[in-house]
Amino acid sequence: MTNLLPNNIYLILLLPLWIFLIIMGGRFFSVYVHKKIIYSLTLLSSFLGIVLTSVSLVNFTVPVVQNFSFIKINNFAITCGIHIDRISLVMALVLFLISFLVQAFSVPYMKNEEKNYRFYAYLNMFNFSMAGLLFSPNLFQMYVFWELVGVMSYLLIGFDYKSKQKSEASRRVFLMNRFGDTALIAGIISVSYFMFNYAGNLSFAELAIEDMSVISTLLYAYTSTPVFAGICVLFIIAALVKSAQFPFYTWLQDAMEAKLPVSALLHSATMVALGIYLMIRFIPFLIFEKYLLLILLFAGMITAIICSVLASIETQPKKVLAYSTSANLGLMFWALGMGNVKACIILFIAHAFIKSMLFLCLDIKNTFVGYVTFLLGGLSLAGLLFSGMVAKEIMFAKMSGWTAPVFCIAALLTAFYIIRLSLIMIKDEKLENKIEFEKFIPIAFLFLINIIFYFFIRKHAEYKIAEPFWCALAGWCLVYFLYTKNLLLKFHNTPKLLEKFYNNILPPVYDFIARAADFIEVKILSNYTPLKYIAKCAVKTIGFVEEKVMNGAVRLTTQILKGFSKYDICLQSGNVQTYNAYAFIIVTIIISFVIVIYTLILSQFI
Repeated sequence: MTNLLPNNIYLILLLPLWIFLIIMGGRFFSVYVHKKIIYSLTLLSSFLGIVLTSVSLVNFTVPVVQNFSFIKINNFAITCGIHIDRISLVMALVLFLISFLVQAFSVPYMKNEEKNYRFYAYLNMFNFSMAGLLFSPNLFQMYVFWELVGVMSYLLIGFDYKSKQKSEASRRVFLMNRFGDTALIAGIISVSYFMFNYAGNLSFAELAIEDMSVISTLLYAYTSTPVFAGICVLFIIAALVKSAQFPFYTWLQDAMEAKLPVSALLHSATMVALGIYLMIRFIPFLIFEKYLLLILLFAGMITAIICSVLASIETQPKKVLAYSTSANLGLMFWALGMGNVKACIILFIAHAFIKSMLFLCLDIKNTFVGYVTFLLGGLSLAGLLFSGMVAKEIMFAKMSGWTAPVFCIAALLTAFYIIRLSLIMIKDEKLENKIEFEKFIPIAFLFLINIIFYFFIRKHAEYKIAEPFWCALAGWCLVYFLYTKNLLLKFHNTPKLLEKFYNNILPPVYDFIARAADFIEVKILSNYTPLKYIAKCAVKTIGFVEEKVMNGAVRLTTQILKGFSKYDICLQSGNVQTYNAYAFIIVTIIISFVIVIYTLILSQFI
């Protein structure tokens, strides 16, 4: 049983990719794939991931690493493969559990949606990219799947691409995340450069996950403190952007244009959690300088407070939950900043199941059962019930000094905005008694997992009811008091924090930078004779290449294609056997070329 996942890891990695190709390939070649087959394959893929990761986690003994040569340049090689340890198994189990239940919810939710096959194809490809990232053996492979996750989230958010608003929102999310991706690849290349030039073992240059402790020690020894800190800051920026932390949290509001199942998936255990996962892997680097951990601590603390305040003055349910996601991820960064990785992981798991349940409940919030479920989930998120309560108490137990009161303020604000939202949703509305069981069953399972995880934590971790619980209870009482006085919605007109900063300060700064760049270009560079001469030469060279080379190639290609089309008309006899013969000849020629090229390549390296 201990080798169950290592022996089948490529099955759960490649099965979602295979299903994606079946769905999209079938549609591309106009082959009809029945909807029930698409649903079944999609659910089967996630269920298989649940079984394999859960069994492997129970029987886990030692990490498993399998590498295969991917790129080799002289003495430098980059491998691809898998790396399985307890952290990757936990996060993969959460991924597959939530994906399975969200996909099950999507079946009735998307049944009347046009071209919903594309939606399930994207979900499968998203799972493939997430699983590939979690089981990556080195940072180079992790970066490839990091980018693929970004691309698939862009496609999922912009699923209704005909809607201008949703299409623009998906582009804004994609562009904002490119900033963090650039920082990540810059950090990876920088560390790899130092390992390649100074480390005695060139294998360290591929930045294997299992060698992070050794690599961090070597990098700290080979570089000065500012250089080491600068490289670490690049990774921190990448994590903060991906997890929507201050000051990059605004993109998560644009992501709310996505379908409800997509929001439940992205805000729970997948895209936004990648920053947390990266920092957990990067802890060996951060412990060398305490102020690097303080960056995480303060970034998480500021995000938790600011986003909680913004959620407290927002009335749209999805946006409240979006701010809540950034705030709770801020608590996780806060825990990492204190070096409390255990509390961070517990809070991550609890938040994942609670937040996905809350998002799905928005679709049935007008029903009595749906509203009660949302309210109970909100109380758990606030730290008053079940796993949410235990997770925050475990984190608070390691706090001391001035950070404890700030955490209590965050707990009070969390209870305030989530219970305020619960009351706003039913204002002037009558709850229905009927319920769609197809939609409620996945929600009920998420709620059940929340309770099971609560009892699991109680059994394996020590905690006690402390100040955060009482502060959350005070937040609940404050909401009820304002509700009885009809003052609850008065906060809606409160100016949003940082609105002036983003609307009145940043635009003039950007305008000043643009004017300065324009002045340098027009007044300085344009009047510099050597540059003008070089520019003229470049323009003439580009004109020649465009006219003689590129346009000439296009004209030549056109003539060749016209000639082929004449012969193609002669070949179209209408005889199926003739067409089969043509296909056989063409395939034979292609295979022959592949064999010849492959042989030539091997002859260069062997």
